[in-house]
Amino acid sequence: MKTTAIAKHHAIRNVTCLGILTLWLAFPRVSTAQTDDRSSSYTIGGNPVMSLKGSSTLHAWAMTAHAFTGDANFSLSAHHKLSAMNGFSLRLPVHNLKSKSVRTDNNAYKALKADKYKDIVFELTSAKVTSSGSNKYRIVAQGNLTIAGVTQPTTLDASAVVHADGTISCSGAVPVYLADYSIARPTFMLGTMKVDDLTTLTYSLLFVQ
Repeated sequence: MKTTAIAKHHAIRNVTCLGILTLWLAFPRVSTAQTDDRSSSYTIGGNPVMSLKGSSTLHAWAMTAHAFTGDANFSLSAHHKLSAMNGFSLRLPVHNLKSKSVRTDNNAYKALKADKYKDIVFELTSAKVTSSGSNKYRIVAQGNLTIAGVTQPTTLDASAVVHADGTISCSGAVPVYLADYSIARPTFMLGTMKVDDLTTLTYSLLFVQ
């Protein structure tokens, strides 16, 4: 009788273990790949470029800046795969934008109210990162762009590359309508030349740790 009871006990235990194993195999397991991602802080380095470009009734114009600040936070896997942009802010001093003409610069600074609102600022609110090839990504960044003291929701659609040295480059362009920021369109030559309402803010950034 004792031998029979022991055999029955072992049989029940084996059935129980088999049932637990079956349930474990049946239910999908949560991937732990995300836990390997590491969040890191970056700043803008290298030789960054931002330009404000547009057209007028006479010709195209452009103003370019190389001196500005910004920081970002990215999540990358152990294999340097970019998975998220967690934060991004940028501050461009308006007076750092320069064209080939001092007169153009002064008119632009006046229109942008640079004496009162000294910086063009972008602050990220959310971002989506998708792969577009080997170490290449598309970042759609939602945020707030402030120009001449007026803040508007803005989307930056950037192309990004994660380099072997760990740096991350981002580039793109965003349309800026002057009227959206209560900016009067500058005029030149006694009003015969007038700047178009649509301008474009382009950027080429390198993020370093």
